[in-house]
Amino acid sequence: MKDFQESVKLNIQAAGNDSLDTSNTYRAMGKVHLYRMELLQAKEMFDKSLKIRQQILGDCDLKLAELYHDIGDLYEADKMFNQALAMYDKSLKILLITIGKKNLAVAKIYCSIGWIYGYHLRRGYDARNMFEKALKLELDIVGENSLEVAHTYYCMAYAYYEEDEIDRCLSLSFKAAKIQFNLQTKCYLSIADICILLGHCHHSEENYDTAYRLYDEALTIKSRIFGEKNLSVAQIYDWLAISNAWGSDVKNTTSMVDKSFEIRRGITDEKSKYIAYSHSTLGECYQVHGKYTEALDEHKKALKILLDIQGEGNECALDIAKVYYDIGCVYNAQGSYINEIHYEEKSIEIYKQILGENNLKVAQSLMPIIEACWELQQFDMVLLYQQKYVDIILQLKGETKKLRCGAYLALAMVYRKLKRNREAIRIYEKYFHYNYLVYGEINERRAEAYNELAKIYMEENNHNMVDKFNKLTNNVRRSLRRYKRSNEPLLGNYLITFNTHCRI
Repeated sequence: MKDFQESVKLNIQAAGNDSLDTSNTYRAMGKVHLYRMELLQAKEMFDKSLKIRQQILGDCDLKLAELYHDIGDLYEADKMFNQALAMYDKSLKILLITIGKKNLAVAKIYCSIGWIYGYHLRRGYDARNMFEKALKLELDIVGENSLEVAHTYYCMAYAYYEEDEIDRCLSLSFKAAKIQFNLQTKCYLSIADICILLGHCHHSEENYDTAYRLYDEALTIKSRIFGEKNLSVAQIYDWLAISNAWGSDVKNTTSMVDKSFEIRRGITDEKSKYIAYSHSTLGECYQVHGKYTEALDEHKKALKILLDIQGEGNECALDIAKVYYDIGCVYNAQGSYINEIHYEEKSIEIYKQILGENNLKVAQSLMPIIEACWELQQFDMVLLYQQKYVDIILQLKGETKKLRCGAYLALAMVYRKLKRNREAIRIYEKYFHYNYLVYGEINERRAEAYNELAKIYMEENNHNMVDKFNKLTNNVRRSLRRYKRSNEPLLGNYLITFNTHCRI
């Protein structure tokens, strides 16, 4: 940074404060600050660069487009998504006017927009449309063995991860990794990001030791590039702590959270949202270890910080929603289901406000409430929320067969619990359609549903139908035994070792 600062001084002395050289140097400094997650400093540099460029170049120039993209990346990193999308849109409009759509800069904008849709806003269909546009341009211009294509595969993989499509996520992650390893000039930060994504996948499948190893590999890469005092490094310590907590390594969990706090306190003040993130991580670790009082204390510390920052705007809205959700999870673990529902509903209201009513994140956030209502034996409320879940899933665009399959099965089970067998049978028919589309004709889920229908007809003394569904159940299970088929992807098949490739 000292070299950049000296360059700015020299440029100002040589050409004055309003030269393009000075603007370029301010932009370069901003990108370095953004790269290091020093967001306030990055914004200051970008603002100075933008002011000069607007004065010299007007409103429609390629140099303005590239800077608008940078500012969009800054807002994305700071979780100000509407502002980020507005900047990307400004950049895209200038690019389409000045150089046309067949350009890597346009592909990069599509990918950035898709990232916000997929990773942050859970709009998977819109994200995939953007990624497909980017990928087509990149394949036409530079071919598959390129950093650009590898990055787009990674972004697509993350969007699938957010939709719990782990098999598709893994497939695209390995496409991205294969390209990276085959290139002579590797992007080690991208390799670290792939490690993190694979770590998330293993964590979601309860392979905590493997997740920890992948996070640790990412930590090695990023700490060598950025040094220890970096916000992205602190975030990896959060993930390491949570993997340790679930893996029951209590001592190491504490040291990881302490490291997260130490880094963030060295960069920001105690009232920043990054300190709130460390409190949330510690709260989750306490919850995993059964220390519910301590977990609530930490989550409420995080909540206070975020609410104080929030003020009249929505800067921290999604973070606040997550903390409400986390508090609800602690109350669930305590068996305090009324309190859980209170906080989960607060979380859902924020998600609706920011993401819209018909959003996958809103649907997923209904599940803890449904579980709590089951525990409270409030089955009419279970039905109400489960129907809301189904209605949202049916409104989602794109590839939703697996989601519909699960939603209809859950709804059928609610009707079954309420002894509303006619409705249960009707929903099971819809379930069988999507079960076939997702898993094929031979799978254990189908056998279990056939068996449940046999029980329904037994209660109705309809012995012909009982015989029919018993035979269907037995036929499916006999076929499963014979062919030893498994319709669940084995995550272990996708495990990759980065140790050889990731050394810098």
